[in-house]
Order: sequence, then C-alpha cells, then structure tokens
Amino acid sequence: MIAYGEGFVDPDRWAVLENVVSFHVIPSSNALGRELIELYFDEDQTLRTTVLLTEGQGEAYGRAGRAWAAPEGRGVYLTIMRAVAEGEPLSLVPIAAARWAREVLREQCGVEVELKWPNDLYCGRRKLAGVIAESRTQGDATFVALGIGINVLGSGGDLGVENATTLEQEAGRPIDRTALLQALLDRFDRELAAPRWADEVREWERASLHRPGDKITVRRNGEEVTGQYLGLDPSGFLRLRTESGEAVVSSGEVASW
Repeated sequence: MIAYGEGFVDPDRWAVLENVVSFHVIPSSNALGRELIELYFDEDQTLRTTVLLTEGQGEAYGRAGRAWAAPEGRGVYLTIMRAVAEGEPLSLVPIAAARWAREVLREQCGVEVELKWPNDLYCGRRKLAGVIAESRTQGDATFVALGIGINVLGSGGDLGVENATTLEQEAGRPIDRTALLQALLDRFDRELAAPRWADEVREWERASLHRPGDKITVRRNGEEVTGQYLGLDPSGFLRLRTESGEAVVSSGEVASW
C-alpha cells in the first residue's frame, strides 16, 4: 500500500505500472522524470514503468514551460515514466492521456469536463487540469515523461492562475484525493496494458469543447493562425480551415475559441 493524502493507494491490481515513488513536495515531477530518463540512458540501464507522486510542486510547469500552480495538499500531481513501444504514435499519447483523465474525473466526481486542444481539461471556460508529455530518444529507445496535474480542493481563485477552477468548486463538495488517484492510476494502467491508439482521435473529438466550424486562434512561435475547427488529423494535430486553405497545426496554444 502507498500512503497518499488521507489514505492509501493499492498497487496490487496494476499490470503495467511497476514502480511508484512518493514525495512530499518537490520542484517538479516532470523535471525529475526527465532527469531520471537521462540518468538511465547515461548508465545504459532499463527504466521500468514508474510513477512519481507528489503532494505539491514548487516549480510546476505546463507546455512550453508555462507556470502551473500545484500547492501542497490541494491537487493530484504525478508523472508516469515509460518506454514508448515500437510503432506507438507518440503524438497521440498526450491527447489520449487527457481523455482518460477526463473520463475518470467525470465518473468519480460527476463534473462536466471537456478537452481543449491539445491536452487541457476544462469546465466551461475554466481550466481544471493539464497533461504534459516530454520524450527523449537515444538509439532505438524512446522514453516519455507524462505529467498530470489536477486542481482538486479549494477554489480556483486561490491558485493565482487566470481562469482556473477545481473539482471541489465544480462539484460543490470536497473530493477524496486518494480515491481519485486510485481511479486515475487504475485507468491508466488498464489503457496502457491494451492501448487502442487507432480510436483515440475519434474519442478525443467526441470529448472536445471545440465544435466543427468554431473559430479558433492558435498562437505558436510568436505567430497566430486563425481558422475554423475541422477536427484532428490522424496524428492528433489540429486541422483549421483558414483563408488560404486547410492548415494542420502540430503544436501551439489555443489562444481564443
């Protein structure tokens, strides 16, 4: 049993998640995950699928290094480090992870959660959670550090992040962080044991807050791309109908929608 929050998480049912390391407060679980992947590459060792748990993060970040609030005892914060299987579509991993997390939050907490491209979880116009995937390749081996941060307790206004919300705020009741973490890890273990990558784009589109025809502006590399939402391509990239034709956006931040 693994102590977390006010209770314990049971790892006995997991088939894929092999190691769990639990911390009190660290700067960033994803930064640590990246460092560990580098260390295992340097030492030519095999890194088993490992979960890094923490009660809080002092230097949490999202995509492109954007600041993310992860106050101690207020959320669920973790990173899963794992080898990428041969033929696995790495670009689909973060959108799949966001969808799996979204379904767990809906089932466990009864809140309406939708997905904002590429891998943010929103309640209406308020951000509830985020996913970040950072990979590293050496030779034939690729590993990914998949970070998940969920605002659970308190008010979104206390986080110091614009337009944030929490599960407690949305559900109107306290949420058991330990039970939520158990359900989340159970789901990820089950999905990673038998991935269905070919279904992920279609399933993500069903859970998306974007609707066909919505006007979307994406900010990337200091530039903006605006167009009508057409869905995702097979790699999980955003398809937009712009004035000059269809554009496929592989990365960036949806600035308005």
